[in-house]
Amino acid sequence: MLRAPALLTGPITEWGHPMEHSPSATFRGTVVHGDKRGRELGFPTANIEVGSPELLPGDGVYACWVSFPPAGLQYGATVSIGANPTFDDVVDRRVEAYIHDFDADLYGSDIKVTVHAWLRAMVRCDSLQELIDKTAADVAASRIALR
Repeated sequence: MLRAPALLTGPITEWGHPMEHSPSATFRGTVVHGDKRGRELGFPTANIEVGSPELLPGDGVYACWVSFPPAGLQYGATVSIGANPTFDDVVDRRVEAYIHDFDADLYGSDIKVTVHAWLRAMVRCDSLQELIDKTAADVAASRIALR
């Protein structure tokens, strides 16, 4: 049985996490091609190239709302920001969004991301199964946070 991590509430800076942005931080970007690892692990992600990386919150996993301007539809998402420490060949800072209950080709689309809650710090997993389990728990926690 998967257990969702404990959710943290209140301003991010009160959580003891080294970030300067409030939970309502918003940034925009364009969906670009990635390594397609998320798809292979069962969690296809929208890889987001952000035009203003200084607007990003600190590295971590977040519960977020995403939308695709100009359409106003909003979707819940589990978003990771930072290098992917599980894969040694990923050293650059990335933004990857697993959009809940969504399946469409978004390449080239503009996307708006609004941070709702910080779920956890980025961690290195010792196996792909550990990464899959941790991601499943993150998605469960994100769904709870976005209710």
